[in-house]
Amino acid sequence: MRKQLGLFTSLLILCATALCWSGCSSNKNNCCPEVTACPEPCAPVYQPPCAPPCPPKPVCPPPCAPCPPVCKPVCPPPCAPCPPVCKPVCPPPCAPPCPPVCKPVCPPPCAPPCATGKCASGECAPICPPVCKAAAPCKYGPEGELCCVGVTVRAKQPKMCTLGDTYPLDIHVTASLAVCDVVVNANLPDGVTVVRSEPEGIRMEGRRAVWKIGSMDKCEQKCARIFLKADVEGDLCVCFCASAVPVQFCGLVCAKPLLTCEKCGPKEVCPGDPVPYVITVTNNGSCAAEDVVVTDIVPDQLEHASGLRSLVYKLGTIEACETKKINVCFTAVKRGIACNRILVTACNANQTGCEFCTCVCCCKVELTKTGPKEVGIGKTAEYLLTVVNTGDKVLTDVQLTDCPSPATSIVEAKGAQVSGNTAVWRFKELKPGEKQQFVLVLTTCTPGYYCNKAQVTNCQQCCAVAEACTRWKGRPALNLCVNAASNPICIGDVNTYTITVVNQGSDEDRNVKVTVNFPDELKPLSGSGATGATVSGQSVTFAPFAIMGPRQTVTYRVDAKAVKSGDDPRIKVEVSSDSVKTPLVEETSTIVN
Repeated sequence: MRKQLGLFTSLLILCATALCWSGCSSNKNNCCPEVTACPEPCAPVYQPPCAPPCPPKPVCPPPCAPCPPVCKPVCPPPCAPCPPVCKPVCPPPCAPPCPPVCKPVCPPPCAPPCATGKCASGECAPICPPVCKAAAPCKYGPEGELCCVGVTVRAKQPKMCTLGDTYPLDIHVTASLAVCDVVVNANLPDGVTVVRSEPEGIRMEGRRAVWKIGSMDKCEQKCARIFLKADVEGDLCVCFCASAVPVQFCGLVCAKPLLTCEKCGPKEVCPGDPVPYVITVTNNGSCAAEDVVVTDIVPDQLEHASGLRSLVYKLGTIEACETKKINVCFTAVKRGIACNRILVTACNANQTGCEFCTCVCCCKVELTKTGPKEVGIGKTAEYLLTVVNTGDKVLTDVQLTDCPSPATSIVEAKGAQVSGNTAVWRFKELKPGEKQQFVLVLTTCTPGYYCNKAQVTNCQQCCAVAEACTRWKGRPALNLCVNAASNPICIGDVNTYTITVVNQGSDEDRNVKVTVNFPDELKPLSGSGATGATVSGQSVTFAPFAIMGPRQTVTYRVDAKAVKSGDDPRIKVEVSSDSVKTPLVEETSTIVN
């Protein structure tokens, strides 16, 4: 019996020791491989030195603490009632010499008191009551840290859990170097089951939880949590280890420049206008473009101040994501579509190009107005208005407005809207080269020189103005009056005759000519007045008066001498002009005694 109890106690101690957590050890049966101190870092060229080696740490855990004094169990009092033949046996001292805790062992129960037969219930009741056992402290703490080549693993779980409850096991992995093939293993003790894990990539291989992380950069951290459930009492230790492969890198940068260009400017100009452009060259690549050259090909419709038909700009180096701009100005010299093309080249980049087209076109309209130069008052004057689109663009919402002089009035304006003394024609569009004609008829009763002006407008803001002037002529009306200074007169007397010509009409008269004819009884001597006089025989002729305006009066004087007597000698005066083709005749008589 003593040998069986000793063997049973030894097995319990060995099981408890196997379930405890341990770090790296040289024992081949240990869960972690043998790990020496971290290797010395290499001395790379053109980069910072490797991470400093880990501080020296013992490979295996320190030896066991001094053994506590051997605990000698106290045998319980003899079972009662026990027949004399039942003798309690005390177990031997605890073995091996360094158990974590010495647990009292209950002796086998005494034989049941069955000498007189079975118990009333038919079974033998146990003689010894159950022994109360306190949970023994764990050999290892709830936290552990493991430093392997390239990675450091820290594991943490609660200090205590309740049987049947779920508790977490947290694992933190930190890379001290750039590593690959990082794997963390956690060997779980018997009596512990896995409920779930975060992340879900952790898999179970028997009693081992395997977390394959893969590659990690220097100083990168990874965390995982495994939820466990304790199905047994006791010291539940998790043995964990890790492996990683340190890596090093060498590389180069592969880059490519990528040039793009844009050009902007006015969409429409007129001949003679300046045409400014902005050329934008951008490197959208990942490295610099070298020896960038921009060539601007000048179209026929444009002209540069230099006279060159091809302009070259050397931009040099354009860094990645850098933009350079060129400002250039031309002059529009020829109507048409001017497409200005750009070519961009570089010694290490793609060739690209862009262009911008500008319409060199005229928005132009012409308006002409024709009519009579001279019309008599009371009559009508007809004017022809002609609108022509001489430009390159379609004119829309065209409006032609004619405003005659207030002295005249509109008789007819076909197709126009007449308001007061204004006529307006409207039409939706006028295409390039298209012509529209309109007629305006005017009249007036007031003589004068009057102009009427017309204007054409449109939505394109190109306008034109024209006017026509007409002389509205009135009618001249000449009136003649002759007066003698004395009547009758005697032979030898000199008498003076006054001739008055008045234009009573509303218009001027031209080349007014006066002629005075005397009878034989009177001898003309001389003449004077507005123009010079010529005496020839019995007649006195005055030079023509060039222009006699309306309401103008012209006076002439003629002196004559009585040479013989007569009862009714008559002096005859004639007036003619451009408007009076048949001369006006006025007579007066003078008695000569």
